[in-house]
Amino acid sequence: MKKIVYGVLGILMILASAVAQQKAAGDEAALKALEAKWDAANLKADVATLGTILADTFITTGSEGKVQDKAEILFQLKSGDIKYQTSKGEDMKVFLYGDTGVVSVRWTGKFIQKGKNVDTVERYTDTWIRQNGQWRCVASHGSVIK
Repeated sequence: MKKIVYGVLGILMILASAVAQQKAAGDEAALKALEAKWDAANLKADVATLGTILADTFITTGSEGKVQDKAEILFQLKSGDIKYQTSKGEDMKVFLYGDTGVVSVRWTGKFIQKGKNVDTVERYTDTWIRQNGQWRCVASHGSVIK
């Protein structure tokens, strides 16, 4: 009888491990898709979509050290203070810690900010949390690659 119980427990452990791996793969794909959606929203100046991606408490630290919150980011996009011409993330790495995800990306972008043309390549890190079953970005930090 003990052999049967141990056998069943072993099978359950294997199944639980497989389910956890599938969930992690799904979360990684979801975060990669959200990063791509963020780039697309920037290009379209789609404030509504960006508003759903960013948590209400979102903050970003730009490569020059300036800190901005969600409202400032959305205002810049909506007002036309910033107009993206290209926005592309690559070399993306996702690290998962339960309901927290950290995404590292090499980003290439061209945009006009308050009349000034900017052409940049950056490495940034986004921190995501799962809130009410949905991934939301809570923080971002970028550094220019020279």
